[in-house]
Amino acid sequence: MRYYLIKYTYFVVPKNCAKGPPCRRAGAHFSIGNTISLATCFHATFILRSYERYVSTTHWHWYLVNTANLFKMDNEEIVTASDMNDVDLEGDAPDASQLPSVEEVRMNQSLAPDANETKRRRKKCYLWSSAVLLMALLGLIIGVSVSKSKSRSAGSAQSAAPPAPRPTYSPPSPTSTRPAPTPVPEMTGAERVKAAEAFLMTTGVSSEDDLKRSGSPQHLALKWISKEDSLRVPIPSNPEDLGTYKAQKFVQRYALATFYYSTEGDSWFYPFSFLSGKDECEWYEIHTEGEEVYFWGAHCEGGTDEGTVSQIWLPNNDMAGTIPQELEQFTNLRVFALEYNLNITGTLPDAFHSMPDLSVIVLSNNMIEGKIPSSFKKLSNLEFLALDDNQMEGNLDHIKNTDTIKYVYLEDNFFAEPLSDSTFAGWKKLHQLDLSDNEFRGTVPASLFNHEHLTVLDLHDNDLTGPIPDIPTAQEKLNYLALHKNSLSGPIPSTIKHLTALTDLDLSHNQLTGDLQENLKHLDLVYLFLGENQFDANPVPAFISEMTSLTELSLKKCNLHGSIPDSFGALSDLFLLDLDKNKLTGTIPDSLGDLDNLIVLMLNRNRLTGTVPEALGNLPALGVLLVDGNDGLTGSLDFMCSDTGGQGTFFALSADCGGTSPTIDCNSECCNICCGDPDEKCDDMGWTANYDPIWELSYQRYRFEFDMERRMRE
Repeated sequence: MRYYLIKYTYFVVPKNCAKGPPCRRAGAHFSIGNTISLATCFHATFILRSYERYVSTTHWHWYLVNTANLFKMDNEEIVTASDMNDVDLEGDAPDASQLPSVEEVRMNQSLAPDANETKRRRKKCYLWSSAVLLMALLGLIIGVSVSKSKSRSAGSAQSAAPPAPRPTYSPPSPTSTRPAPTPVPEMTGAERVKAAEAFLMTTGVSSEDDLKRSGSPQHLALKWISKEDSLRVPIPSNPEDLGTYKAQKFVQRYALATFYYSTEGDSWFYPFSFLSGKDECEWYEIHTEGEEVYFWGAHCEGGTDEGTVSQIWLPNNDMAGTIPQELEQFTNLRVFALEYNLNITGTLPDAFHSMPDLSVIVLSNNMIEGKIPSSFKKLSNLEFLALDDNQMEGNLDHIKNTDTIKYVYLEDNFFAEPLSDSTFAGWKKLHQLDLSDNEFRGTVPASLFNHEHLTVLDLHDNDLTGPIPDIPTAQEKLNYLALHKNSLSGPIPSTIKHLTALTDLDLSHNQLTGDLQENLKHLDLVYLFLGENQFDANPVPAFISEMTSLTELSLKKCNLHGSIPDSFGALSDLFLLDLDKNKLTGTIPDSLGDLDNLIVLMLNRNRLTGTVPEALGNLPALGVLLVDGNDGLTGSLDFMCSDTGGQGTFFALSADCGGTSPTIDCNSECCNICCGDPDEKCDDMGWTANYDPIWELSYQRYRFEFDMERRMRE
């Protein structure tokens, strides 16, 4: 069980929102009023960027959830957090009456017409059908009569009975270079299957085994395009036609159908017109965000006239199954994105060898296994690669020489190889690199700090050793550096001051030694985590009080002694202060009661004395207060929860208020963790507030996560 403090946003969906997947998605993911779905909390900014919304207000809420059910939701109903422990930490939520009701949301987002409209359409359709049938019959009678008065030519293909109706291509426009298709005799369904199978096997588009195996994606796609597809595209007869317009339309339509079946298309959240009678270049929906236009589904460059698939973008669409080898048929592909589908499995096909224009690959948050395919070497224009949050392994050999690459996100996998300067030598244009939560070894490559465009470097939670390298010259772009949870040793280099744009620095959970580097004060940091290292014994550094931009400061287990500086009260932007597991003495300064933005305050496991200042009871956002493990603290904490002074229920308020000899008085309705009680594990290392941000949220904190070895009172 884990506990989360999640920052979420109330969303107002406009009543005039156009029908389609974005609005339909809102009804599935966003709840209205004071409750919100967990998926919204987890991906709020990602969905906000993907689907246009109007933001009402932002709040921090506590949620008690089981991570095993993190992504479980009902796609047909609003999912609320009614079964979660929900405590508003910033006062009243906006008036729910100002937001659209659930019924209004569903009404505006429905994809199906009402019953009366359906009846009117059917009636109109029947009238037109009758008229067309009558005209066809008259035409047949007239045609037969005229034919009796004319002689037939020997080579005529005309028949006494009219051919079955089938779609035809429009004549090419005057500016089009595409030749008109040559009419071919109509084939039966069985003949089309045989012809299509022969062409696909002979040209190597699909293997014979796949095409003949009943139930395979290739077999299903073959059956569909040959017998069930209402468009009835012509089937090429000559393998040498591969590459012509006629063969191209057939092959890419078949390949998209194979992709549909291989990713369990019948279970997609939204079908995007796949396997409809439309031209395959129309299997998409348009979404606009400001001046930006996005195509969700399969989109062709040049439209149906040119007819080559240039983009496949199907994020968060409940896809499963595997990515088929037939992907290689899309030789003009520029964007391939299937992020947040969660259940795409198997290995990546080695199908990227003929995609010179492919610049964006986003397959984040699935269950893809195996190694990076060797055909990635051929991606000469790749700029954006996101394979994060999968189960991939191996090394980076097949992308090391991709000199166009700018954004690389491989976190939360099982990649493993020694890192060195040569690993990234070819990435001269690199902007963001996230290799966190893998099994990389070696040292932190010093050359990374020479990449002039680099803004994000996240190597945390690997097996890196050795010192933090010197930064000999100024690097003016890097703003986020995370090296925590490795085995780095030695002191923090004084040259860290050369990272002049740095705002977020996490070096915690290593084996760093020496003093806390005073040169840190030259950086305009907002996030500084140095805890869980082996620094020399020192008082709390005075320069910390000069870092007035800080919003989060963790000096957990940094071998600090002396008192908590009264000047900490001037760090007015702080919403997290962690001084846990040190040797601090003296009293808790009243000035901490001036930190109105404070959400998390951890002073536990020190040697503090006196009483807890009543000023802390007035902090409007405080949700976590840990003061246990300080044998010298006495008095009562009931004021923290009083109707007059306190803020009510806390997510976590711990003190030495349990057992046979409590030093703090605090009733169980206020202090939900009373140390000294045999049932409470208070001397643990579970309250670690490091954050593991993601690229989708621009590396900003969106939740507090605590590994809860402690147990909350019911």
